[in-house]
Amino acid sequence: MKKLLLIYICLVFCISVTAQKTKFTIGPELLTSFNHDPSFLGLGGSAQLDIWIKERLWLGVHSGYLNFKSTKTLLGSGTRPSYGAIPVLGVIKYPLPVLKGLYGQDMFGYTFAHNVKFEDNREKAAGGFTYCFALGYEFADHFDVSAKVGRSRFNKKDRPVDVNEHNVGLRLAYLF
Repeated sequence: MKKLLLIYICLVFCISVTAQKTKFTIGPELLTSFNHDPSFLGLGGSAQLDIWIKERLWLGVHSGYLNFKSTKTLLGSGTRPSYGAIPVLGVIKYPLPVLKGLYGQDMFGYTFAHNVKFEDNREKAAGGFTYCFALGYEFADHFDVSAKVGRSRFNKKDRPVDVNEHNVGLRLAYLF
């Protein structure tokens, strides 16, 4: 994980030096899953770098770390299962003409999973494809709040009942 973070920081630095106009945001994120029982609550942080491409188009990269914990204890054990997720997502961001500062963004890429196991055979899942849509608002020159909904598919063996995370969440970030 440290290597991934170091690569990400180097990438952010190199791109921000060479780009004409960039936006860098960092902040906490809160997510909850809604497609299975028990549901999971995720808390973590994320960073996003956006580069202005055209009049109404920004491209970027989004990454972070989220720790998900079950909302219910397992019967008989008294423990709550948990797992970690490291999303590495490409971003297409576009302003919405309804209100100044309002934007939509599509995020897609790969989420690396930590301590995720398939229900049927207890094999570890390495990660999988992730897609999210976010609706956000930049305000007070340095703050960004966004709500997002998305899905991470942690299995590639076409077993959708095992580990498909459908999430809805909120992110508050500081805009540099």
